[in-house]
Amino acid sequence: MSNTYQDSYESRNSGDDMADKAMLNYLESQGLKEYQHYLRIGTDPKVNKLDLFWYATEILLLPDYILVKHGKIFFVEVKGTTKLKASDYYKIQEMNWKGSQYKEVQVGLMYFSSVDSKPQWYSADKLFDIWKNPDIKVEYYPELDFKGNKKPYKVLPLYKG
Repeated sequence: MSNTYQDSYESRNSGDDMADKAMLNYLESQGLKEYQHYLRIGTDPKVNKLDLFWYATEILLLPDYILVKHGKIFFVEVKGTTKLKASDYYKIQEMNWKGSQYKEVQVGLMYFSSVDSKPQWYSADKLFDIWKNPDIKVEYYPELDFKGNKKPYKVLPLYKG
């Protein structure tokens, strides 16, 4: 059973993280080793139980994973939903802006539809195009964020390939 916006913050962030498990499955299937080829560095509320933790996720600019492959370093957000929150979009774009001066740096998002699925890669540039596309409407979660503001998102289009 998956979590919904109607579940509490604590409930949504307890239990297993499907997307993280899927990413670990993918990395293992590629023969990649932690600390040699990749690092898990994101601020995960399922692991970090600090009071006021949401402030850390607002201030720190950390991807979920850093992966080195084929002479490139990838800064990767991992998602198990096609709903891309505005806050995640802007974080990815800021990382991309900072990394844009280096040809070896790639920033983006890996989407997994299930724990055993192959990932779909969305580069920061592709996400920019999606976010600016007026045909893909901004939607809002029914609940407000911790500051009392609406939480906008866009649904990522899926592609074959």
